[in-house]
Amino acid sequence: MRLLVAALLGLLSACGGSGVRNEPVHQPASALAGAKGAAVELLTSRELVEIARLEDQRSLGDGRLLELLVGDRDERVRARAATALGRFPFPRFGADVTTGLVRALEDPDLSVRLTAAFALGVRADPTSGGTLLAYRNDPDATLRARVVEAASKIPDPALHLPLTLALRDADLSVRMEAAVGAARWPTDEKSAVEVDRALLDALSPYRITREAAPKSAVEAELVWRILWALGRRKAELGRGPFLEYAGSDITLERLFALRGLAQLAPDATSVRAAVAALTGPSAARDWRVAFEGTVALGRFGAVQGTTLGPEARAALSAAAEHPSTHVRAAAMNALAALGDDKDVLALLQRGYLDLSVSVRAVALRARARVARPADALEALQRAAKDVDLVVRAAAADAAGALRDERAVDVLLELARDPSLFVSTRAVEALGQHPSERVHSALHEFAAHADNGMRLAAVTALKAMVTPADAVALEQAYSSSSGDGAAEVAFNALQALAAIDTSEARAVVTRAQQDARVYVRTVARKLVAAAGGVPSESEPVSAPERAVPVPGKDYPLYRFNPMVELQTSRGAMVFELFPAEAPIHVHNFLTLVERRAYDGLTFHRVEPDFVVQGGDYRGDGNGAKPWEGEALRAEFTPRKYTRGSLGMPRNEDPDSGGSQFFVTHVPTPHLDGRYTIFGELRTGGEVLDQLEVGDRILSARLLK
Repeated sequence: MRLLVAALLGLLSACGGSGVRNEPVHQPASALAGAKGAAVELLTSRELVEIARLEDQRSLGDGRLLELLVGDRDERVRARAATALGRFPFPRFGADVTTGLVRALEDPDLSVRLTAAFALGVRADPTSGGTLLAYRNDPDATLRARVVEAASKIPDPALHLPLTLALRDADLSVRMEAAVGAARWPTDEKSAVEVDRALLDALSPYRITREAAPKSAVEAELVWRILWALGRRKAELGRGPFLEYAGSDITLERLFALRGLAQLAPDATSVRAAVAALTGPSAARDWRVAFEGTVALGRFGAVQGTTLGPEARAALSAAAEHPSTHVRAAAMNALAALGDDKDVLALLQRGYLDLSVSVRAVALRARARVARPADALEALQRAAKDVDLVVRAAAADAAGALRDERAVDVLLELARDPSLFVSTRAVEALGQHPSERVHSALHEFAAHADNGMRLAAVTALKAMVTPADAVALEQAYSSSSGDGAAEVAFNALQALAAIDTSEARAVVTRAQQDARVYVRTVARKLVAAAGGVPSESEPVSAPERAVPVPGKDYPLYRFNPMVELQTSRGAMVFELFPAEAPIHVHNFLTLVERRAYDGLTFHRVEPDFVVQGGDYRGDGNGAKPWEGEALRAEFTPRKYTRGSLGMPRNEDPDSGGSQFFVTHVPTPHLDGRYTIFGELRTGGEVLDQLEVGDRILSARLLK
C-alpha cells in the first residue's frame, strides 16, 4: 500500500461532482513533453494513517474507526473514515458499520455526507435502502445523485419504482444516476415494464427531429446512459429509440443504440440500421461504430429462422476489409452465422491469411463452427502447431466448442503447450467434453504444480462435476499455495458444494475456518445456501501489514504522477490518482520502478470494452502485487470513461495485483465495483490498435 489518504481536493473531484465528463481529449505525445498531472494535495496525520491501517487490515479497531467518523475532528478525517467503512463488505461487517454511515448522512459537511452515501451503496446493506430513499429530495443535487446511485445498488425491488422518479429530477446528473441504476435491476420483476417506460419518458425530450435543438454535452451524456440502460435490460420498448439513435451523429449514442438492437430479436429495420453502421461515413470515422454494427449482424444471423439478405452479406464482406483489426475479426465471427456456403468459406479463408493474428484466430474459430467436423478437426490439428501462441490458443477455444470426441486429442496436446496462455485455455476447454477420460485428465491437472493449470482444471470440473471428482477437488483446495491459491481454493469449494455428498459437505464446512478471509466467506455462503448454519459470524481481520506514510515512504505529490507505457503499437501516457486509490497507485509505480512490466503482453482484448495486461505469466492468472499480498479494493465514485485505468480482480473484491485494464468506452457497469487508479491522457490511437500478444516494451514515470 502506498498513498494512504485522499487529499480533499482530489477526493472531492471524484466524490462531490456530478460525475459528468466528456471522453478525454488525447493530445499528441509531443504535447505532453514536461506535462504534469492535475494539482493534488496529499494529506497526512496520525489519525489519517490510523484509518489507512485499519482499512487495509479490514479491522474496526474495537470501534475506533467508527469513532473517527464522528465528533468535532477535521471533516477530512471524518470523510476518510467513511470511505474506509464503505470498503468493509456486508454482511461480513453488519449493522454497526451501516448505522455509523447512515448517521454520517447528517454530517454538517457535504463532503462527509457524499462519501457516506457512496459507502452505503458499495456495501448495499438492504437495511439502508429506506434511509437513502428519504434523501432523494435533498436540496443539494450532488447528494441527490449520490443517494440515487447508492439506493439503486440495494437488492430491494420495493425501491425501484420510487427511484425512477429521479429520472424527472431537475438536475441532469441525478437523472444520469437514475438511468444507470435502472440497468442494475432484474428484468423479471413485476415493475420491469414500468421501469422501461420511465426510461423512455426520460429520453423523450431529446428525440432526434428536424425541429429539435442541439443537445448540450451534458444532455448527450444522459441520452447515451439511457440507451445503455435499455440495452442492458434488453428492453423491447427500447427498439424505437435504438433505431432512432442508431443514426445519431454522436458516437456514444450510436454505439449504445446499436448494442441495444443486438440484444433484441432481429427485424428488417434492425438489420438495415446495422448495415448502415458498416456502410455509412461513421464506419470509417470511428471503428467502434462499425464494430457494433458487425456484432449486431452476427447476432441477427445466428437467430434461428433469420436469413440475412444481400445487403447485409455485402456489408459483412466490406467489414472483412475494414482498416480496424477489431472490425475485421468481428466480421469473421459474424460470417460464421451465415453458414458454410462458398462465399463465406472464401472470406474465412482470407481472414485466416490476414496480417493480424487476432483476425486469424477468430477466422479459425469461425471456420471450425461452419466446416464439416472432419475438416474442422484437420484445421485445428494444423493450428495446434502454429508458431503463434494466439492461434494455438484459438485452436483450444475452437476444439472446446467442437462437438466431436476427437477434439479431446487436440486439447490434450495443447494442454502440454509450453505457453501458459495456450495450455491453461486448453485445460479449461476440456470442461466442454465430459467423459471418463477427460475427468481423469482433469484430476491430474488439478494436482499440477502450477496454480493456473490447477485453476483451469477446477473450472473445467465445475462445468461437469460428478461425485468421482471430489477427491481431486479436495486436494486442489487443501494443497494449493502461492499466487492464485485462494482462487483455486474457493472455486474448488464451489464445485464440491455442487456435488452435495456428505464427504464434499464436510470439506466445505471445515473451510469456514480457512486462514484466507475470502475463502472463509465463500465457504459460509455455500453452507448457508445448502440450508446449514454458517459458523463464526464475527468478522475476522486480515493480517496486519506495514502501511506506507506520505512524505516518509513516498513523495508528497503536488501533481498527479504520469506514467508512459511504450508498447509495440506506440506510447500511451496515463495520469494516476494517488488521492483516490493510493494502494493501487503505489503498487503500479513500484512495479514500474522495478521494471516488472517491461516485456509483458496484453493477454486480453475485448473490442469496444477493454484491453488487459500486466500479467507476468501471460495467461491472465498472474497477480503478484508489489509486496506479495493482494491489494484491497479502493472503489471510488469516479466513473469509468474511455481510457480509464482499472484493476482486474476475481470474485474477491480484495484480489488486485499487477494486472491492469484500459477501457475503450464508458462502462457504467464497472463503476463502484472495480478500482480506477488512472486515466489515459495521450495515446488513444494506440489503445484502439492493441491486440492480444502485443507487448509493453517499457514503463516509466514521467518527471
